Amino acid sequence: MKPSRNFILRALTLFFTFSAQLTASAQTPTQAYLDYMSGLENYVQNDLYGKVSTILYDAEAAPSADDYIQFCKGVKAEIGQFYEQNSKGLLEQEKIGAQTFSHTMLLQLGELYLDRVQDLEPAQKLGFLDQYFEGIGLNSDIDNLSEDLSRSMMMTLHAAMGIPFGMPNTEVEAYINGMAEPKKELFQAAFILNDMLMLTGGYESSKNQVAGFRNSYPNSIYLADVNKSLSAIEKLKEGAVIENFSFVDLEGKSVSLMDYKDKIIYLDLWASWCGPCINTFRTKTPFFEKKLEGNPDIVLMYISIDEQPEPWKNYLSKNKMGGVHLFAGKGFEADIMKYFKVWGIPRYLIIGKDNKIIDVNAPRPGDEAFEVLKEISGM
Repeated sequence: MKPSRNFILRALTLFFTFSAQLTASAQTPTQAYLDYMSGLENYVQNDLYGKVSTILYDAEAAPSADDYIQFCKGVKAEIGQFYEQNSKGLLEQEKIGAQTFSHTMLLQLGELYLDRVQDLEPAQKLGFLDQYFEGIGLNSDIDNLSEDLSRSMMMTLHAAMGIPFGMPNTEVEAYINGMAEPKKELFQAAFILNDMLMLTGGYESSKNQVAGFRNSYPNSIYLADVNKSLSAIEKLKEGAVIENFSFVDLEGKSVSLMDYKDKIIYLDLWASWCGPCINTFRTKTPFFEKKLEGNPDIVLMYISIDEQPEPWKNYLSKNKMGGVHLFAGKGFEADIMKYFKVWGIPRYLIIGKDNKIIDVNAPRPGDEAFEVLKEISGM
């Protein structure tokens, strides 16, 4: 099956997203850094897109793995040349960011090939991935792991294994544990960083993962990366008091989380454009709300991250729901989304009395969530 070119456009658009995130994360980016990222974006849009489109999509059949790897080695050389010519004046941390961004681009190119040959069996795709990492030199080149790079590594591995990214599974970790060194060390670090990024098991789970990695690789070059990410999510551990975020209700009044400090909050982050969110509202939420009726200690709080309030209000005017409805706006740039490191919706959290964290990755509306809330509230 020959996939649509839309995938390549979406993937290459991610490069711009990564670039913006890198720029935003730099406390005081130098002009040299801004110029560097702008030039690299120009290369992706005006040069790389056309080249990748030609080799992957213009021919009826996909190129061989060897031919595509040779092509990507050429892209790597071009990026390296661009770095040599344009990295002067970058701060040391900016140089690391630029190199990490380049590795992320190369990973995206690998994932594009996997999409092009999506009829292959997982074993064949994994074989290509091994060949690609070795042929491109990523096994030895990556000595710094950012969250974006780790996520790209895990997304590419999930794509090769035919496992939806973000869905609970044990196969990916088991596959990584069976890798040979030093690739195993690299992928284990990326796996842990991605888990922290997605808050898969919460702070305590991540803390145990990092401790295990530290015991296995006490001299790992990736320890600084995993330790830094662990420190960043310490504020999200169970029992921590969260910031007092404020939102707007349907009447335009300001409402803060502290207004509900005497309640247990089951918080639902959603948007009117989110298909899975709306599907849950229609199939799960009515029964969930019904089961929780009559419990004054529990508040169901629905916070929309729609960019504008009109779609949010329009949906609620046509679909009556219980609970408290608030508007955060700003999409994934909303303060609460960045605070809780939310990368996808719907996302559910349980906040206890006095605004203390109970679960930053709570179960979806249903029997499991009901039993958790029942135990917390003493129903």
